[in-house]
Amino acid sequence: MAIGAVGFAQAVRALEVEDDAIRAILRRRVEVEKRSVGMAVCVATPDRKRIVTWGRERLSDDRPVTSRTVFEIGSVTKVFTAQLLGEMAHRGEVGLDDPVARHLPGDFHVPEFNGRKITLADLATHTSGLPRFPPLPGIPLSPSWLEALTRFSVEDFKAWLADLHLERMPGAGWEYSNAVGYTLLGLALAYRGGRPYQALLQLRVIEPVGLEETTFHPTAAMESRLTEGHDAALKSVPPFELGIFNPAGGLRSTPRDMARFAAAILPGSGSRIAPAVQLLLTTRRPASPIGGMQALGWEVHEAPGGAFMSKDGVTVGQAASMVFDPDRRVAVVAFSNSLPDLRSSTPSGGGVGSADIARYLLRPQIPLDGQGGTTY
Repeated sequence: MAIGAVGFAQAVRALEVEDDAIRAILRRRVEVEKRSVGMAVCVATPDRKRIVTWGRERLSDDRPVTSRTVFEIGSVTKVFTAQLLGEMAHRGEVGLDDPVARHLPGDFHVPEFNGRKITLADLATHTSGLPRFPPLPGIPLSPSWLEALTRFSVEDFKAWLADLHLERMPGAGWEYSNAVGYTLLGLALAYRGGRPYQALLQLRVIEPVGLEETTFHPTAAMESRLTEGHDAALKSVPPFELGIFNPAGGLRSTPRDMARFAAAILPGSGSRIAPAVQLLLTTRRPASPIGGMQALGWEVHEAPGGAFMSKDGVTVGQAASMVFDPDRRVAVVAFSNSLPDLRSSTPSGGGVGSADIARYLLRPQIPLDGQGGTTY
């Protein structure tokens, strides 16, 4: 089905974009541009959820992507960790400005800068001053580097953290602490909650929303629906494992589950987790490198049509992106089982793969990567 650019934009603004129009975008990305093997898109409002898919779960067979296909969602995991922080802060169990060391075992030595301690909010807004990763052998994302990342233990983390010296004051500036900041946040929340991180996330966030297949460790029933990751040349890559760094990017989920989560965080959803979302969004710090503000877990972008929230996730072979507009009460989640070209980006952030599609469906003024005013 073809649809003109003006008509398509009007349809998006009315939240009535047709499934065939979305399917045409996914088909082009998979079959014409050949930048993915399989994709899915969810469009959610508080009372309606739709899922559109195209392509295959892996190159080696013809099994199609469905609403139950299990994707790696990478750093979209961070919004789950931030949501857990929001839930615990909403209950008064932690304070956003609490030093993280207050909620860690006594043998954790967290670095300071001129007496300024790293707080929970610093971690959740990437303003802690902590680096992206601990030092690991090999080049980032190489097999040796990934193996070292998976084998890095909590004891290794403690020892490295104890010797770390911050280069600037926490809270003074934004720098994406990819694995380190959210791992430390996850460890602190788990210790304060008296449960392992995964169990606490399950109890406080996953179960209240009714997510059935969002986990760090897929069940036997999910194994047959795990999508295979692919590199930029569409060659298969092994599954992505993060070990102790799971709070930063280790979740797997399905389009069906993520549609439920997207609907639950929107104003008016009436979900048990919705009140804490407002807490996440009202805490913001400048983040000029991403062209906007950083809330707890969520990036805030100013764009034609008004501000929207986003979080993108990339693993070694998959990509996921989630964007939402709290005023219009609509969210879009997009998935790809292929690694995006990280050298390219959309005007409001995110590499090719799924980020540009999610943004375009929410804000048609933001063009699809490489397409400009292309008519679908």
